Amino acid sequence: MADTVSIPADVADAFTDAWCTTVITSDVAASLGCTEVDALADMLRALGAEQAADEWTDAHAQDDEPNDRHFRGTVPADASLASDGMRWSPDPADAQDG
Repeated sequence: MADTVSIPADVADAFTDAWCTTVITSDVAASLGCTEVDALADMLRALGAEQAADEWTDAHAQDDEPNDRHFRGTVPADASLASDGMRWSPDPADAQDG
């Protein structure tokens, strides 16, 4: 999408005020899917709320599973992540899936 939209400043301010609080981030981020948190983070970044966008992604990542896009934990070498018995291995492509 190359089109640009105009958002009134008061609407943008109200949006960031509503979504840039520690309480709502910690309460909601884990319940969002990866695509949802990415969309919210992208919107916050577009509105200039870089730190809040990072906080949403970080809070969401804390509850991600090993095969989720934002997972940052450690997976035991013998952990099976698929029904066919495939094993997880750290690969840059893993960060893109989910």
